[in-house]
Amino acid sequence: MRFHLVAGLYVVAFCSKFYELSATKWCVLLFTISLVFITEILNTVLERVCDSITKEYSKDIEFIKDVSAGAVLVGAVGSVIIAFLLLFDIETFKNIFYHFTHNLVDLVFLIIGTVIAILFIGVKPESYLRIFKRKK
Repeated sequence: MRFHLVAGLYVVAFCSKFYELSATKWCVLLFTISLVFITEILNTVLERVCDSITKEYSKDIEFIKDVSAGAVLVGAVGSVIIAFLLLFDIETFKNIFYHFTHNLVDLVFLIIGTVIAILFIGVKPESYLRIFKRKK
């Protein structure tokens, strides 16, 4: 979920800054991002329900979890394809590259933001809580 949240935010941020999307394209883009979030939420719900039923191994529960994770994958791949179809434009990519190679402050913020995003994706929230509890 954290990966998809970061990816969605980056897409919206880059589209806002570098693209002039029509209302229809924005609707399609935001709908696909929402679809990924919805499938992630449903996947989490199904996994929690399955875990509350039993902690022991069950082929049926394994199947349910695999299928719900597969739904997330299908939604994510579909959203990437749709974003590619909506946003692929060599001239815009050149403009983005030019922007970051000629605006050092923006490049630094992009790098810092990317490092923070990677940490947000890769470090479990429990780790953040432990850090804050130690300082008190």
